[in-house]
Amino acid sequence: MTRKEFLKITFLGTCVGLGSVLTTRCSSSTSTTPPGDTKTFTSTSVQSHTHTVIMAKSDIETAPASGISKATSSSSGHTHTFAMSQMQLMSCKGGSTVTVTTSVDNGHSHDFSINKWY
Repeated sequence: MTRKEFLKITFLGTCVGLGSVLTTRCSSSTSTTPPGDTKTFTSTSVQSHTHTVIMAKSDIETAPASGISKATSSSSGHTHTFAMSQMQLMSCKGGSTVTVTTSVDNGHSHDFSINKWY
């Protein structure tokens, strides 16, 4: 075996090994994206559409006594009011998933499952 053949085999072996490690790490179900200061939650689908609401980390960490109230995204020409009490926000902070039902608009409401993501 010549030096050139040895280097070629070593290089190819290293590339294949490294590729296997990277592929395994990237496809792992245990790896997570670093948490952010906000998260977009999507509602249940009702009348063939959904809405989103953006929660801020501060909404949960410093739950106001009066709770929070936000407008959902607009979909099918309307929005809903999304509201969480201080108790619901504190439950999220403690690790629970809280189901929140929006206001009724256009004859229907949506549910959101809100949980601590950070």
